[in-house]
Amino acid sequence: MKKMMMVAGLALAMAGCCTACKEQACEKPACAKKACCAEKSWRELAEKPMIVSHRGSRGEYDDNAAGGFAKCLKAGVRGFETDVRMTKDDGLIIMHDANVSRTTTGTGDVHAMTFAEVTALKLKRSGENVPSLQQLADVFKGATGIRVEWEMKENLKSLGSQARLDDYCRKLHDAVVKTMVPGNYVFISFYEDTLATMHRLYPDAPLGLNVGKFATKEAIDKAVELGCCGVAPLLKGTTKEMVDYAHSKGLVVSLWMIQNEQDYALSRSLGADTNTSDYPLALLKAERAAAKK
Repeated sequence: MKKMMMVAGLALAMAGCCTACKEQACEKPACAKKACCAEKSWRELAEKPMIVSHRGSRGEYDDNAAGGFAKCLKAGVRGFETDVRMTKDDGLIIMHDANVSRTTTGTGDVHAMTFAEVTALKLKRSGENVPSLQQLADVFKGATGIRVEWEMKENLKSLGSQARLDDYCRKLHDAVVKTMVPGNYVFISFYEDTLATMHRLYPDAPLGLNVGKFATKEAIDKAVELGCCGVAPLLKGTTKEMVDYAHSKGLVVSLWMIQNEQDYALSRSLGADTNTSDYPLALLKAERAAAKK
């Protein structure tokens, strides 16, 4: 019975029903504080950190293939991370690298190619086409109790003008909001200017700051300054003291990369909320096996 109540609470929290938070700001229908509060409610209810499928289980399927995300979702993985780039003609596609050659059968920079050219390319391992933003968003249509991290790979420098960065943020935000259930997604980035742009255009949008090193007080304070609900530092070097500090600031802590059971145990001991992994299916299998013992 207790576990059933916990699952029900998780679904409510992730859907944006901020039942566990009494902060007045959460009374606003769709505010960023409410989205953040929903994640905090999830953290309080969950028994263990959420496993996040990095680029659709790139170590077990392919790099940012729609089929990888769908397979993980069907298997019971509840967390997902992906990367969004803009093409020469302002289309949004799913790809980590700025150049298509590592993961696809093609060559060239995404910024020098059209939306049609990029989405016609085949991914090397799965043979699937490079997915568009909308194609991947459709995988999660109607799903609740999940967390999809849409990483914004563009910034002012990469796009060349504030107008294009504004357009990028608008297209990303509008496609996700139109397709997904509120409270089940967050927009993340390493780029402060991109996060600031998204926050300016959509003050209610849930945001997360990626950090390319272990957690520090400065990075955590910067996430708060940018209006983020979460921070994502590296597992290696991050201390429990810093995880606790981030929690004291109301932030969800997402650690990466969690590649095996030892990493997962360390992340859990630190008090992390989510674990980003290239091998989410293997971690989920190990987690379920441990639960049966």
